[in-house]
This record gives sequence, structure tokens and C-alpha cells, in this order.
Amino acid sequence: MLLDARGPGLALGFAAKSQHPLSVAGRPVGRGDLPLATPTPGQPDLSLPLRRWVVAPAMPDDTASRCSLSRITRQVLFNRGLAGPTEIEAFLRGEAPHSTDPFQMRDMDRAVERLADAQRRDEVVAVYGDYDADGVTALAAMLETLAEIGIRTVSYIPNRIEEGYGLNCQALAALRERGASLVVSVDCGISNAREVEFANSLGMDVIVTDHHAVASQLPPAVAMLNPRRGDCQYPCKSLAGVGVAYKLAQALLRHLPLRQGRTATEVEEKLLDLVALGTVADMAPLLEENRQLVKRGLQALNATPRPGLQELARVAGLRFGEITASTIGYILGPRLNAAGRLHDADTSLELLLTNDRDRARALAQALESANQRRQQLTEECLQMARQAVQARGGPSSILLVKGSDYPVGVVGLVASRLVEEFYLPALVVAMGENESRGSARSIEEIDIMALLRQCDDLLTGYGGHSRAAGFTVANPNLDELEGRLAAMVERTFLGRVPAARLDVDCCVRGDELTWDVYRELEQLAPFGYGNPYPLFCIKPLRVLEARAVGREEASHLRLSLDDGRSRHRWSAIWFGMGTLVDTVKRLPHVQVAAHLRLNEWNGTSSLELQIKDLSPL
Repeated sequence: MLLDARGPGLALGFAAKSQHPLSVAGRPVGRGDLPLATPTPGQPDLSLPLRRWVVAPAMPDDTASRCSLSRITRQVLFNRGLAGPTEIEAFLRGEAPHSTDPFQMRDMDRAVERLADAQRRDEVVAVYGDYDADGVTALAAMLETLAEIGIRTVSYIPNRIEEGYGLNCQALAALRERGASLVVSVDCGISNAREVEFANSLGMDVIVTDHHAVASQLPPAVAMLNPRRGDCQYPCKSLAGVGVAYKLAQALLRHLPLRQGRTATEVEEKLLDLVALGTVADMAPLLEENRQLVKRGLQALNATPRPGLQELARVAGLRFGEITASTIGYILGPRLNAAGRLHDADTSLELLLTNDRDRARALAQALESANQRRQQLTEECLQMARQAVQARGGPSSILLVKGSDYPVGVVGLVASRLVEEFYLPALVVAMGENESRGSARSIEEIDIMALLRQCDDLLTGYGGHSRAAGFTVANPNLDELEGRLAAMVERTFLGRVPAARLDVDCCVRGDELTWDVYRELEQLAPFGYGNPYPLFCIKPLRVLEARAVGREEASHLRLSLDDGRSRHRWSAIWFGMGTLVDTVKRLPHVQVAAHLRLNEWNGTSSLELQIKDLSPL
């Protein structure tokens, strides 16, 4: 169901062509933010709503009758793919809907057998990770697991700027010189067939644990653990890199003897804080087993004994007992990622593993400083990217900006921000002397990895997911790459560009959003990618008051609303939209797309609406 500015019914799936971005609420926006309906003659064009609302289909009547929860909560669960009472009960208890036996994963038996041999032979095992939060937490979890079963280890994280993502031959050679005869990759390796062959030539076996898209040529590894493999029957296909590493850890802990006084259950529980951090930071969907792992992992994280995480939370102003998935996504994850974006990720790994309080404090402060610098660089590069888009006459079917001034560590962040603003696939390229490295982010309608595969002949390397990918390209191929990608997007949309969408769970009246409903909805946590915080279209509402609040440069819109019938008055906040105050004041009746949130102030708790979009009625 689509909503336009006049309510349910007609909506435009694509916004009209425009040569220049509009300005809404004092910010530049892309064509995805164009108004969805033509204003009635005589009325001003209010440019509201800002996005295309898509309301989920209503659940069947028989689904509604099989559960004691409210209609609203049942609809939200139905939208997450949960309809039957058994599924719903398992979801509310935080249980995975399918078996989570690690030996269901293809090659798990081979991986455990090879590591058992390494344990018996006292081999040195190299654990090769990645520089993002998912890779670092996976590396920490694997190092701790191998230590528990008495295997000697060395570790390696490539430098993002100097080496790039994945296995590389120089690093593998260095690990061989350090005595490693077996390499276990975490959060990488599935696309490194040539590098695995090189490791084999040096006398090293390789076990790959990864979750990225499977390449056409699989590496010649002893075992390849990746639930995305077409021949893998493991039920949860969306595990993060740390999730796959955790499944290997579970298999090892349950199969091999541990050091004296430890049990497999104790060690598995000890690793769950790392699993929650990496899973949420990598935006793995919080459904199925991922939800179970994160739900348990958040409990572990809020009571973590790790000095590094305790100190990182302290410098970030967090209180244990209140850390949520959102806290990881917006506060802890970016700080763990910051080191790998600006220099190397060893700082983050050491923070996770250290037992020294003073060292933990110094490392946490270093990550805090790195994150502040990362934020500054991102904003500077985003301004450059915007200027580059405008210099080319505004956005077209894709956005590709390039230059030697873009640091490799922030190109992905800048690309993400461009997608948010313009709702177009965006590629940001850090140019080198002969070869350049870029990061691509995409919209729901475009599988960017599928497009990159069709440009395989132009690329030195690439990898990722449908919405996010990295690539390297020889500089002479850059223009052809842009042209080919743009042509494919144009063919997909026939010259039209999709409007940014806002997925709404259902339409409700304001008086339906009660405390009982709020308490039911909170049982659906943790919220995040794949299980977003419920969003409702609430109508009809009268605008009783509208005022800008907060600092002038980042003001918010505070509204007082009611339905014109009941005595209940809603307080609502629309963050960052204070400049729309005069526009909204002219609207006697509106509908809002909003979350139901708890507001605690001066010892008083109340429910309020957190608005994501608004349109006239």
C-alpha cells in the first residue's frame, strides 16, 4: 500500500527528473525526496511528505485470531515474517527458529578435524582478520577460543590503506616465516582463490570462515565455512563474520578438550559480547539466529568483564545495563571501526583482549580520538563530494566522485551519506597513482554487487553485498566503469529514478497506541537492521502547536497533536526539522509516520511520538 500527500491511495513510485537537487528544511536533498503528489491549486507546495510511504500488507484474519497480542503487535510480527503462535513465542523468548548445531554448516567437520590435528601436533595457527568491527571481534573470538584448547596462535589484520581487504600474499609469506602452518581467516577469504593457492605453495593449509557473497571460483582451502554457499544447508544464511567464527568456536569447544577448569558453555557465553558487537556493527539482520545471538550478547555486554569495553563505554558516556543494539550501531561500533579507518585495527583488537586496566584506558582514549578525527574527515569529504556532484550539473542515475583527497578509510561512510541524501547508488573513489580503491553503496532497488560482476573485466578486485561493496580499479578504466554502471541503472529504471521509501508497519489511530501496546512492542527488541523499530502511520491528527527547539544550527520540531475526538494530546518530536515549523503550523490536519517512544524527564515517564515524516491531510 502506498501513501501520497493526500493519504492512502495513489502514490508515485518514481520522482520526476530534475537537474538540480531541492532544498527541504534548509538541507540539500535528492530527487528521492521530491513531493509525492501535486499540490491542490491555490495551496503552497509544502514538499511534504519527504519520502514515499509504503504500508505493509494487512495480515490475514486467521493470523490475527491465533495470538493474544494486540492487533498492532501482531501486524508488526507478521511484517517480520512471523505468523504462527509457535514462531511468535520463540521470537519473544529470543530463540532461533531452527537448529543451531554448528556441524550443520558445510565443511565444519573438516575444519574441526584440521584444527584437532594442529592441537595434537603443536602447530602454530595464524588467524587472519579484517579491519572493521565485525572482523576484529571475529578475530578476538577465534584467538580466545584457540587459546582455550591450547593452540599456539599468531594474528594478522591487514592495513586498510596499504593492503586493502582480504588475504594478501605478502602477509601470508610473513606468517609462514613466523612459523604458521595453518591459516584461519575470519570475515574474509571467500574471494581469495589466488592467495589461498599461494599459501598452499608455501606449505600452509587454509580454513576460510566468511559471510560475504561467494565468488565464482572457490579457493582451494581445507574447509570453507560460509552459510551463503549454495551447497551449505545451515539455516541462518545471514550470519555476520563474527557469527560464522562463533559457530566454528562452538564446534571446537564441544569437540576438543579445554584447559583444566573450563567448560564449553562458559567459554561460549564469554564470547557473546563480541558476537553482539560484530553482528550489529556489520548490520546483519536481527532475525533468526542473529537475533538470538544479539539478545544474549547484549546481556553479556552489559555485564562484560573486559576492561577494554568497560573503558570504551566510559569515554563514550555510556552506562552498563542500558547498552542496546542502537548503542552498538551508533556509539561503540564506530569507535571500534575508527582505528582501522585511519591507521590500523590492532588498537581495537588489543582493546578487546587486554586484561590491563591502565592499558585499556589508554586504548579507549585512542579510539575516542580516532573516532573524532574520523567524523571530521567524513564531513570534509562529504562537502567535497556534494560539490563534485553539483559541478557536474546535479545527480544522474548514479553518483561517482573521485579524487586523491578522499582517504580510503572514509570513502564508504561518504558513499553511505550520499545515498541517504540523493537516494541513488553512490561510489566514492580514492585515487592512487595508477590504481584506485573505491567503496560503493546502493539503494534497495539496485544490487550493486550484481552490477560490479558485470564489470569484472574492468576491475582488479571487488567484493561485498547487494547494498555495499568495495573495489579496486586501474585508473584508465574509471570512466568506462562509471559509464557502464550508469547505463545499467538507466536500463533498470527506464530513465526514472526511484523515490526514497519509508516502510510503515500499519496505520493506526492515536488512541490505539497505549502503554500496553508499548510494552508488547518492547518485547520485540533488539531492534536494528532486519528488525527495525516499529513505524506507524498515525491519522487523523490536528496540529495544536508547533515550535522549534534545540540549538539553532540543529533545531528540532516539537509538536502537540490530538485526533480531534479524544482528550488525549500527543507530544511529538521531529529531529533536525526545526526549520519546517512555519510550514507545519499552516497545516490544520496531518498524518505522521512515527515511532512510539518512551520519554523520561524529571522522574516522569510518558509516551511520545518520534516523527520520521509528515504529510498534510
